[in-house]
Amino acid sequence: MTFAGALHELLHHPKSIGCRPQDQDFRKVLRDPIPLVVVKGKLPLRQHGESGETTVGIEIIIWPDWMNVLPVAATDAPFIRPERDWHIPLKPYVCYALDQEWRWKLSELWNSDAGSNAIITAGSAWCIRNIDSLITRHLHGHRYGITKWPKQWGQWSHGQDGIREFEAFTQTLKAA
Repeated sequence: MTFAGALHELLHHPKSIGCRPQDQDFRKVLRDPIPLVVVKGKLPLRQHGESGETTVGIEIIIWPDWMNVLPVAATDAPFIRPERDWHIPLKPYVCYALDQEWRWKLSELWNSDAGSNAIITAGSAWCIRNIDSLITRHLHGHRYGITKWPKQWGQWSHGQDGIREFEAFTQTLKAA
């Protein structure tokens, strides 16, 4: 099983999986031909009390070094608020986690002595759950007229502030 294949399995039809070059300059592609993997499909929203009735299209771009670099996710959801405070740095891309958080999660799985298939299964489910959670928050914001990201929804801050918050969080876990 591959990580991209596991993500593909979690999506609904129509769905696809394929490759594309990392760079549009084909001279560079010839020197470094490792492609990005792109998984597309429909995601039934199931987080935060949703039943899966609302479905959105998503695209997930997986880097060759996927264990160190969080996959990039985009959505075609019409209710997405293209605002930094809503974790949409550039529409249609969603900021659903930190690279540091992703590496920590995978490291935690490796350290648990789980096999590679278990790590791929858990990692892909973690990505989909986080993407679903963020998009569902946007759905609820749209549905209920929420214009400012509620503090009780939680999320890491932006940029270096978020990285510091996450690192402080992991330090408290280590100290416990």
